[in-house]
Amino acid sequence: MTSSRLRALALFAALSLAAASPSSRAFAQHPPPTAADLETARDLNRQGKELRAQGKILEALEKFKAAHDLGRTPVTGIELARTHAMLSQLVEAREVCLGIARMPVASDETERSVTARAEAAKLADELRPRIPSVLVRVTGVPPGKTPTITIDKRPIPVAAIGQAQKVNPGAHEIVAKVENGPESRVSIDLKEGETRDVALVVQPPPDNTSSDPALAGPAVPPTTPKNKVTMIGFTVAGVGVVVGAMSGLLASSKKSNLDVACGAQKKCGPDAYDDLDSARTWATVSTVAFAIGGVGLALGFYGLFSKEKADAKPPTSGARVTPFIGPGSVGVHGAF
Repeated sequence: MTSSRLRALALFAALSLAAASPSSRAFAQHPPPTAADLETARDLNRQGKELRAQGKILEALEKFKAAHDLGRTPVTGIELARTHAMLSQLVEAREVCLGIARMPVASDETERSVTARAEAAKLADELRPRIPSVLVRVTGVPPGKTPTITIDKRPIPVAAIGQAQKVNPGAHEIVAKVENGPESRVSIDLKEGETRDVALVVQPPPDNTSSDPALAGPAVPPTTPKNKVTMIGFTVAGVGVVVGAMSGLLASSKKSNLDVACGAQKKCGPDAYDDLDSARTWATVSTVAFAIGGVGLALGFYGLFSKEKADAKPPTSGARVTPFIGPGSVGVHGAF
């Protein structure tokens, strides 16, 4: 095997891996606020207070949310909690207060922050008895089945079914069902501090079993090794075409440079040897890529159009495709 072909195979493998490998990203935790973040938070906090004084509570809430997200201080938190409470969002208000208590105390914490911590602890205690509860009791569930219950489209975890759920005061819609059975729903209106039991009767899911094959519906064909062969083949074909086209363009560019440097007599001096070797390398890469891409295309169509017998046993090993390059030849070895 010539050095050009060795380099061509290495380049093809590297480009193929780059095309097939997904990139991974790491997500960092919320960074500490910068000086700019804190200054922006102060301004947003001021705007929120002004809007709240004008009675624009919803608009003020958005300002306080942004301020607290940037600043993460007891001062921004207490204003956000107060505004949630004004909108009867008692659950959210208490959670913000508890979050303030979990904040580490800074060595240079201001007196305003100390006061805000104390106010948040007091507000959390005041809010707890004001938060309503609802206990959903579901009957009619078939043995061995677990109902799905949602409150305002928020699903109740399976482990929490049968336990009282904390919600905000106001209107709520509760829905219960079993698998794909019909929904049972009820609307309620809760006052502050109220605890209510809600009973729902669910219907069992429809029985889709039938002894008549004609009523059972078409069987879903199982995934066979042929599907893998098709996927592998078309993937190899796609990568081969892309790499072949790119390397072909590079080879053509190098050839154009050589035509200029070597003249009409096609006689190249030592200065053109590097371009000549590079042109041959990229031409080989293009040839190898298109050849393997063609084999991959044939393999994909083979897997797409070939049919397996219904009672055929699955093979003991998966499909394998191995490209090879030899003196004057190129292709793939396959095992299915």
